[in-house]
Amino acid sequence: MPIFRSTKDILLTPWEDEIFDPNWMDSDKLILPPNKVWDYKRELRIEDVSIWEVIAERGGGCGVYASWDPYAEFYMITPGWYLKGKGHGIETYYGQGSQQLVKKRAMFFNLRLPTNNIWVDNENMWLYQ
Repeated sequence: MPIFRSTKDILLTPWEDEIFDPNWMDSDKLILPPNKVWDYKRELRIEDVSIWEVIAERGGGCGVYASWDPYAEFYMITPGWYLKGKGHGIETYYGQGSQQLVKKRAMFFNLRLPTNNIWVDNENMWLYQ
């Protein structure tokens, strides 16, 4: 079951709960929060994202997140509270090829990312080449 968090929950209050609607558990089908697709007319920024999908998390504020609303090839890595004072800050990756960069960078933080086969519509193929 995917987990979703708001930008505020990730950056300011990571100890709070995820974005959750109790009605999501009333069905045997996966029910996801609503989202809209990003148009890629400009580069996405953290402030543009209201909901993130949790890709991987570890205690201490370390995690990898994918933009859910808006839905785009945009990822955020938070290094954890103990690394912030050592010159590591929040990192973002956007657009074509970003998923490979995120996977490599997550290894630095000792975060294992799940890998899945995905289906990509032809109009979005440029993001994966």
